[in-house]
Amino acid sequence: MRSRVGILLGIVVLVLLWGAPGYAHGGATVTVHSDGRGSVWITARWQDGHPINEPTPVTLTAVPVSGSGPSVGPSTLRQTGDERGTQTYGGALAPGLWQVAVDLGAPVDGHCQARVPVAAGDASPAPVEVACLIPATRTSAAAPPPGTAGGSLAPLWFTLGGLAVAGAVLGWYVARRRMARGEQGVPSRER
Repeated sequence: MRSRVGILLGIVVLVLLWGAPGYAHGGATVTVHSDGRGSVWITARWQDGHPINEPTPVTLTAVPVSGSGPSVGPSTLRQTGDERGTQTYGGALAPGLWQVAVDLGAPVDGHCQARVPVAAGDASPAPVEVACLIPATRTSAAAPPPGTAGGSLAPLWFTLGGLAVAGAVLGWYVARRRMARGEQGVPSRER
């Protein structure tokens, strides 16, 4: 009996531990995009594939590579909430070659850079996509998935399911033991 109860307790502990990291995302992939005509935007995804649509402050700075002319930013990007985790720069970069830097706040906490050419006049634009891998941080590892207020309910459902299975197995075992004792001639208390 003790060994079976120990097995049941072990199962419950495994179920409780299994559900604990249910909403961890890990690191992120941030991609700087440009249409080659001055528009700049980013797309951001967690490494598990979910778009980063959580409120994430993102700033953009751009410096002309030639060193001549004014810099841009830091400017805050505007989040669109689409399925790609897009954030856009409201302005447009002037013609030339730019060194663009994007800094993301919590829960991502990362940095990405790209060289962005902007075509002048009738010149052919050269669109750009530069991806940066951002490692997981304490904040990104604990970020809840999109559309949830405080995290996943998966650990709760795993726990409740495990407890239900453990209760059913224990009930079956107790009933079986009682039937076995009754069949072996154990005197009942009613006599």
